[in-house]
Amino acid sequence: MASSELGNEVQPSQLLLSDEEKRVLELYDRLRQIQLELALLKAQKNYSPGQPASGNVEEAQNALLKSRAKYVLRNNIADCVMMANPILQAVHNGINASPIEKDLLPLLIARDDSSTTLAQQTTDLRQTLDQLMEIESQSLQISRENVQLASEVLKLAEETNRSKTAPIADPGHAEEIARLEAEVRASRKRWRIMKGTASAIVAGSGVDWARDDRLKSIVLDEEEDV
Repeated sequence: MASSELGNEVQPSQLLLSDEEKRVLELYDRLRQIQLELALLKAQKNYSPGQPASGNVEEAQNALLKSRAKYVLRNNIADCVMMANPILQAVHNGINASPIEKDLLPLLIARDDSSTTLAQQTTDLRQTLDQLMEIESQSLQISRENVQLASEVLKLAEETNRSKTAPIADPGHAEEIARLEAEVRASRKRWRIMKGTASAIVAGSGVDWARDDRLKSIVLDEEEDV
């Protein structure tokens, strides 16, 4: 039976802890709190007031980051060691598993399902952003082509306006203008298609685009001629 099916059939319930087990957890939390308070008191005792130099500030920031990393790593290792045996007993349904350890199984299934869902959503988001970047790159290239074509059209139009009363005498100029105007129209059409495709990809990706100004502008931005 798949883990998702188990998660749907068995709903996690609150663990029934004995008074002794609750006391152990409370003492463990208190121990961590005391360790943190002692570290803060030690830091305050070693602090010397004064105007710090820029180099000292950078060194202090690096030391803070290292201390925090060590603190988090130590706590994570301790948590993993404490959780390893109960998790193994719950997953493998060991004969020595306590009722509380057996009650962990639905919670572990729910955790694994959530992790799988999060990983899939992250992958989908990465793929959507990659597609969006590709479309934006193509849109930028088309915009540059539009600017170049518009510049050529304006140049030829200026040459034509010099003789307003007379028709275009040079058939080559007339054909060139017609060709460039057709290319501009085709380029604008491709631009609109690119914008529509980008909007559809973001809107249909499942990503919460309304919370991201950049994605929101892509979905809701009014169509403009480039």
